[in-house]
Amino acid sequence: MSAALVQQAAGRARAWLVDQALPFWGTAGVDDQGGFHEKTDFAGQPDLTCPRRMRVQARQLYVFSEAAVRGWWGPARAVADRGFDTFARTCWAPDGQPGFVHLLTPDLTPLDPKRDAYDHAFGLFALAWYYKATGAPRALTLAHEALDFMQDRLADGNAGGFVESVPPALPRRADPHMHLLEAMLAWSEFTGQARFLDIARRMTGLFHTHFFDRATGTLGEYFGPDLTPAAGADGQVTMPGHHFEWNWLLAWARARGADQGREAADRLYAFARGCGLDALGLAIDETDRNGAQVRASRRAWPQTELIKAHINKAREGLEGAAEAAADVTITFLDSYLATDAPGLWMDQFDAEGRGMTGYVPASTLYHIVVAFRELMLFAEGG
Repeated sequence: MSAALVQQAAGRARAWLVDQALPFWGTAGVDDQGGFHEKTDFAGQPDLTCPRRMRVQARQLYVFSEAAVRGWWGPARAVADRGFDTFARTCWAPDGQPGFVHLLTPDLTPLDPKRDAYDHAFGLFALAWYYKATGAPRALTLAHEALDFMQDRLADGNAGGFVESVPPALPRRADPHMHLLEAMLAWSEFTGQARFLDIARRMTGLFHTHFFDRATGTLGEYFGPDLTPAAGADGQVTMPGHHFEWNWLLAWARARGADQGREAADRLYAFARGCGLDALGLAIDETDRNGAQVRASRRAWPQTELIKAHINKAREGLEGAAEAAADVTITFLDSYLATDAPGLWMDQFDAEGRGMTGYVPASTLYHIVVAFRELMLFAEGG
């Protein structure tokens, strides 16, 4: 029964991705320069007036690069090629200083020159997948230049890890380090170069020494300058979605030789599954370290991380995890992705199940693609 349910969920996920999302975002979601729109309305019309985040350009470049690698949609390689050319031209050092800029105007000129660690992690992730799709030497060169910049300007030689940005900002977060781990694991897998695996090991090391709280089995979100938990309520914030995401990433890190043992990852999954789900079995936005549900609203992205964590636990042999992944996927398809115009989504529901967002942010597609890919690979025996 669970095998049939997994196949059903994977088939529906593939159909939505291949027949709806990629054709829409690869056409209406792309501008005449080859860059990617930031958001649309629920009729599928792009917002042509809002600033564009560098991280969205990177995430969409990733989407179409992986689509090209997997053969999901015929024009994906052409969209990725144009997207990469525009990304490299408009996001990397357009002001003459190294690093990725933070914000662009609607016509893709620099708007905010801040150098942000989270942005750089996604730039590196996108470059990894474009390199996988094409073997383009420029992608590898840019990746090393981005890492050089991060190590020269963003690295914290005292507490470790990377500061939030140049100029500096507080609180510091685990999130940029998590996505840098994801990017480094991809680069390590695609190239075998030692530099990438070394940085991945440093990121898992930070997880164990600073981000994970062994007393509660929780993952902190916000930290002070020395990477100790932020003062007050901020230091108590936990997000179930990130617990699930780290569970999946740490398994990948173990497979690459960048982490040892499963205890911490298992505890993350257990805490978030025990305290961070609602009556539908979906992930809420926020709890505290004691497990109290602080924000019972539900963004789309934590559901995709829940799917990935369930799939990871199914691969590890946990009974019922595969069926749980399929159940969440079907609920996700029937709620978040059940929009009148195909290929769109509701990005957040409140605790009563009412939609909370009046637009469709392109940034969410990255999350959906990774989750649906993991489900499809699992259904195929991978």
